[in-house]
Amino acid sequence: MDTEVLIVGAGPVGLTAAIELTRRGVACRVVDELAVPRDSSRGCTVYQRTLEVFDGIGLAVDDYVDEGVQLRNRVYHLFGEAIGTVDMAEPDSPRPYPLLISQAVTERRLEGRLNDLGVQVERGTSATDPVRKDDAVEVTLSRADGGRTVIRTSWLIAAQGAASGVREALGVEWEEQRRFGLRVLQADARIRLPLPVEQGEAHMFFGANGHAGFVPLPDGRHRVFVVRRAEAAARGGDPDLEEIGAEMREVCGVGDIGLSDGRFAWRVRLQNRIASRFRVGRCLLVGDSARVFAPVYAQGMNTGVQDAVNLGWKLAAVIRGGAPETLVDSYEAERRPVALELLERTERSLDFGVQPAPEREALLRAVTVNRRKRTQLRFGYHDSPLTRELLGDADGPRAGERAPDAPIGTSSLFREWRDDDRWTLLMVPDGPAGESLANGFRDPGGWTRDRDPAASAAASALRTVLRGHETRLMVLSDPAPALRDVYAPSGSRQGRLYLVRPDGYIGFRGALQDAEPAASYLRTVLG
Repeated sequence: MDTEVLIVGAGPVGLTAAIELTRRGVACRVVDELAVPRDSSRGCTVYQRTLEVFDGIGLAVDDYVDEGVQLRNRVYHLFGEAIGTVDMAEPDSPRPYPLLISQAVTERRLEGRLNDLGVQVERGTSATDPVRKDDAVEVTLSRADGGRTVIRTSWLIAAQGAASGVREALGVEWEEQRRFGLRVLQADARIRLPLPVEQGEAHMFFGANGHAGFVPLPDGRHRVFVVRRAEAAARGGDPDLEEIGAEMREVCGVGDIGLSDGRFAWRVRLQNRIASRFRVGRCLLVGDSARVFAPVYAQGMNTGVQDAVNLGWKLAAVIRGGAPETLVDSYEAERRPVALELLERTERSLDFGVQPAPEREALLRAVTVNRRKRTQLRFGYHDSPLTRELLGDADGPRAGERAPDAPIGTSSLFREWRDDDRWTLLMVPDGPAGESLANGFRDPGGWTRDRDPAASAAASALRTVLRGHETRLMVLSDPAPALRDVYAPSGSRQGRLYLVRPDGYIGFRGALQDAEPAASYLRTVLG
């Protein structure tokens, strides 16, 4: 093989996939047909779960956040009247606010992290004509200087975007839902308004048959947009600021709105699409190569990053850890339902946003519910083949859900998991422990045998299964009450055992005595 994994596309999704694989010891090559990266803001909203993922893969997120603007509030207006403000904070995340930042900066940060791991993007190089073999894929690489090479790769990941040549060559069709009868205009521009706008504040306006809004960008501009019903055919070409401003003034109803110093103005083609399948043998589709969302929730890039992380640890476990290929099948089983839910929600939101006369209370209910869904912290894999829930109660996080962060002394779970590629066993004994055990989670074996036979049995059984998989073992106890409150809430007297996957989701939850079912679960998943 010329490489273990070839990744086609060096946008945020392809770069995240490459980082995930490389830091787990998988040899990758990344190619992109562009000679230089785009200087464009495009996917400028980075939600909380994506920031958590960037933390986990070793990105310098504090520095990254300093380059952007944290979105703290959304102010909603109906027919020119301000009707409510929604706080965008998620207090149970170490990254509580969404970040507004140019996609070009996101790509630069991710590529820098990949370079630190020893991988350089091969730019000005296109990948075509994938030919599937039993144990490999042959791909033709064509360089800008005219050179052509046929290489063999064990696995191929297409992260090219909606116009994916790899997807087309594989014969994977779109299951398509197009949205006609609407026009959407967007631009990055400086905006003048007859109302005050606080730093880190977005405004949304709902009027007759349309809505408009703007969010702040780091350079002093705002991403402005307007969505209207359009019975006639849309104009061709990019819009100018005069056209966008006129549409916004009509929808917003707040008086004069002025736009200036514009960049990247465009007409948005509204479409919701999903590929009929995400895997064809050893070829895999991620991000917009697998599905395309109308830009209502700013979910395209964010969801694509989650695709890459979900696939990355599984593919690495197959290549490096000897896990069965069925683990790769679970990528589509988990991520396709997420995409379908977002497609349906996008359709509903577009319908709601262009009503002739939205009702005040209905609007406020809708924006409150959707705020929590945008962050991606609430998505889970309850119906996944990788999820096993034995307790069945609602006390604490359930299998299939994101494992929440919690403090441990001066550290926290997420800090301990940063840039780490292992499974985690969390054991929460059902009895109080002494203060001397405050840091016991770092090496539980020294005390669990003496003080908690059930925890000792669980640790011993799972160590045997996980030998060679480098799984960390943690025991969480009363010296970390905030953490116990999350994973074994007050009132529950039953000890808990959690197995947290490398992507931060709970794969298994049972009682502390369920060591053998937990071991059986891991044998099934990892082989």
